[in-house]
Amino acid sequence: MSKVSGALYSVINVLSRRVLDAVYSGESDAEAREAWVELLLIAQNWRDSPDLPADLKTLVDEAIPL
Repeated sequence: MSKVSGALYSVINVLSRRVLDAVYSGESDAEAREAWVELLLIAQNWRDSPDLPADLKTLVDEAIPL
């Protein structure tokens, strides 16, 4: 389980860096937009987890309604 957790953390870290780099540079690109969508999809798959922070659940619900 720790290998899976570590791998998921690595994926989220890489995707988040792409989004944050675009935010800080002020230049959005296709890679950053795709990374944002992928992050939302990961969060959507964890939507029903009791460990998902409420504000993240709200963000996912508003961005990708079921």
